[in-house]
Amino acid sequence: MYRFVRDKFENLSESRLLPAMVYVMAGVCLVVTLLDKPETVFEPSTPRVLIAVFIAAAAFFVFCISFFGLVTYLVFLPSFSRDSHLFNRVHSTQMLHPLTTSVVLSLLSLCLFCGSLWGWIVWCFTLALYLLHTALILWSVLQEHQGSDGSLDNSFFLLLLNLVFGAEIVTLAGGAKPLAPWQLKDLPADTWIVDVRTKPEFHWNRMQGAENFPWGGGVVEAAGTKSRDCPVLVTCLSGHRSPAVAVFLRKLGFRTVYNLHWGLIYLMILQRGKKSHGPFSLTRPHRDPNRRGEDLRHISISYVLLQLCILVIAPVEYSIRMPHVSGLQQTVAVLIGIGGLTLGWLSFRALGKNFRVYAAPRRSGTLITHGVYSKIRHPMYTAASAMFVGYWLFFDSLFSIPLWLAFTILYVVKSIREERILSDHYPGYDAYVSRTWRFIPYVW
Repeated sequence: MYRFVRDKFENLSESRLLPAMVYVMAGVCLVVTLLDKPETVFEPSTPRVLIAVFIAAAAFFVFCISFFGLVTYLVFLPSFSRDSHLFNRVHSTQMLHPLTTSVVLSLLSLCLFCGSLWGWIVWCFTLALYLLHTALILWSVLQEHQGSDGSLDNSFFLLLLNLVFGAEIVTLAGGAKPLAPWQLKDLPADTWIVDVRTKPEFHWNRMQGAENFPWGGGVVEAAGTKSRDCPVLVTCLSGHRSPAVAVFLRKLGFRTVYNLHWGLIYLMILQRGKKSHGPFSLTRPHRDPNRRGEDLRHISISYVLLQLCILVIAPVEYSIRMPHVSGLQQTVAVLIGIGGLTLGWLSFRALGKNFRVYAAPRRSGTLITHGVYSKIRHPMYTAASAMFVGYWLFFDSLFSIPLWLAFTILYVVKSIREERILSDHYPGYDAYVSRTWRFIPYVW
């Protein structure tokens, strides 16, 4: 019975269901708060305004750091191997969590400022979901350390801060030094390399001289055999799990502790296809070309969900807000939508049998450079963006605009990574890039 319950909790902690529910409730909270008694928005008490502004500033700070880290991760993470699900499962929840923190804090600031009763009720449900997800992730971490020496208990608070506010904040606050992957050559050869990834990740690829302490379990016992003058390098996959352990080692008295900034991901990019030696070289620097592009699936799922949200939110907002939309605006919206639909059809027709949902091209495919592809490299993304511009413009939907911007950014991220894959697959792709535009002819 215990094992059944444990497995259910682990699956729930790694699932995208809870964070998705948090963001859905956050959207509901935003709509309810802005629509409920808008006249109270401009008449709050001064202390409440100050508290709301302070919380909003904290939320903005966490958002900037977490959003930059998440976008960087999406842009630069290549397809590593057929076991990439091991890493996506770990990072899809933990990397997104600080961003979720900023959303919850910003909604708290909005509720304080507006004073909406219904907004407060929905925010409390959102907070409950967020706290449940946080607890489940931490519970999953604890399960990995049953029977360990208790090192996790000593750094549990740091792990919590790392999960809630992000790795960069914890690293700077704790005194550990961030170290870029290209600076590894400056470290002495006797540096103690502490790898805090899970065992499957560690066996898949690691530094030659690394020792594995999943989430820091067992590091206290090992630290007892090391000199406090010995330099320490703490690593994980993307730099989001190692800061807490790096700070903990500083608390144990180690004078020089480095956290590998951006994790092993960037080291893999730097060493890809190169021969390297020494304790900081990787055991598996090469990629598996047969599985390229599959790590873009989560981007595709994200922009499809955002598009579905626009399809639902725009008419609902129109029915609630009842904005005055001129006939000229609706006519322009229809023309833009038809233009996007036409461009999408021309793109699909030009691709023919080369059309594929995933980024990795077909092995028997050919590089398409005729039709709309003679001018634009990603006309389908341009078409989808145009169609949704026409859609939210037709309903004059304000809430759809940030959602449209979000999935358009994801299109940009995906296009950048797709072009790297296509450049490796087609010898003439770089020349094709030099004479075409990414989305809009003669503009970009």
